[in-house]
Amino acid sequence: MNKKISNILLLVVILSIFGVIIFDQTYLSGLEKKFMKIESVRIETSNRLATAKIVHENLNHVRGLVFENMDFPGQPDTLGHETHLFNFITSCINDLKLKLVSVKPVRPTQSGLITTYGYDIEIQGDFFKFGELCSKFENSRRIVSLETFDVSLMDHEEKALGGPENKMIHVKMRINSYRVKKS
Repeated sequence: MNKKISNILLLVVILSIFGVIIFDQTYLSGLEKKFMKIESVRIETSNRLATAKIVHENLNHVRGLVFENMDFPGQPDTLGHETHLFNFITSCINDLKLKLVSVKPVRPTQSGLITTYGYDIEIQGDFFKFGELCSKFENSRRIVSLETFDVSLMDHEEKALGGPENKMIHVKMRINSYRVKKS
């Protein structure tokens, strides 16, 4: 009788193993396919969220540009347009360790709803720092355009601060900033 029970138990174990193998091959392989599909949907959703975040940041930047460069009726502007621009220019020039020689405002011109504020600026410093300054103008929260510039190498007397190894330049440039009135 013991032998009969052990044979039955052995048969049950063998059938159980075959049952588990069949269950694994049929049911669990389907779960793997479902998991792979869920993973691809998760990756697609993650990519869409990243794209949405980039679009959101760009729209906020555009919104900031609009509010920084437009005159809205009743807009509480605690600092004037020129003050914002001068703070931006001086902080950029100081960050880049350039020397600000002069800033001369040009008479504003109006064309329709757009007022153009021009400034003749002279700076001294390294050529590559001037390139970084132009990049900062391009990425500013105010609309700033570099209209013209003239670059010249500085004389030896003027280069004393920069040292003989640095190619110091003198830049005369005209930048424009704009203010748009809401109609």
